Amino acid sequence: MQFRIKVNTAIKHSIILSVKEQLLVSPEHREFEEALTQARSLADKIRAMRCLVDEHRVKHWAVLRPLLKRQADLKRAITLSLDERLELGALGAKQQRLIKRLICSAAKQFALLGDEAMRALHDKHSDQTLADLEKEQAAETKAYFEQMMGESLDDEDSFDSVDDVLHASIERMRKQAQAREQAKEKRKRKANKSNNTSKLELIAQDGQTALRTIYRQLASALHPDREADPSLRKVKTELMSEANTAYGRADLLALLQLQAQANLDSEQVIADLANEKIAALAVLIRERITALHRELRDFEIETVAEFVLPSALSIKAGTLKSHLAKQQRDLQSTISALKSDMVEMTTTAGLKRWLREQEMYE
Repeated sequence: MQFRIKVNTAIKHSIILSVKEQLLVSPEHREFEEALTQARSLADKIRAMRCLVDEHRVKHWAVLRPLLKRQADLKRAITLSLDERLELGALGAKQQRLIKRLICSAAKQFALLGDEAMRALHDKHSDQTLADLEKEQAAETKAYFEQMMGESLDDEDSFDSVDDVLHASIERMRKQAQAREQAKEKRKRKANKSNNTSKLELIAQDGQTALRTIYRQLASALHPDREADPSLRKVKTELMSEANTAYGRADLLALLQLQAQANLDSEQVIADLANEKIAALAVLIRERITALHRELRDFEIETVAEFVLPSALSIKAGTLKSHLAKQQRDLQSTISALKSDMVEMTTTAGLKRWLREQEMYE
């Protein structure tokens, strides 16, 4: 019983000490630690997702590339076969017109990928060359973007393709966004005369001071000229370069991560800073959290586009695997159908049946 009492007393003493330590921590320190935990969690999530997507990309193309090539080869062979059947005759005018439309549609897809033989085949059966069609589409796209942006695109050089228009439009929108940002900064500088903005400037100055303190400690520990071992000097040179980059963009989270890599006690450095400096660092961390949320969103959008994922699909190992399996099944099914089409088209009667089916889908 006495032993139990001693143990309980020790536990109570430990709890009391822990509570006292928590009471000594300022609200500014607690707010900073909470923001730092959130930022680290987001950074870890992005890092893990990038690793997952990199691994999936290897599997994705290993599985689908041969199937996509087989599909393309079969579509190209069918297109060439249709061209040959036109030369043989034995088809009505309506059927010939349908075959020409099918050839032009398929040949155009290959031509846009750089297949010059397919470009020539398209122009052989079309009333309008592919180059003229591309110029028309470029003109329509140009008119659309000019209406959307409210200004004309510089067309000293004619736009021969939709891609040319898109590049010019993106560049113009980038300049518009830059102009808006400059106007925003100009308004912000005017507002700097207010007391509220002066306070924000003071917080920013405190943040830079605290950031500089952390950076200097890191630079002192990582300076390669102070390292005699060549292998360690190389490592420190790389880490120092990362530290300079992180400091240049005021990335506090990256500096703290580098401190951990260098086995420095970043927690003690933070604990020794005054409350106003900690509050300023918390602002930097919250800005980094906003940037991390944006980075995560952009990466998810890029991943959805790259692998043609349903927008509602969560990017996880299981869902990526199941979606890849579905894509594989769909391609295998398409390839089987294309093979059947080629067999069907070997006879005139079979070709006519196939054309009736195609007419239904036009």
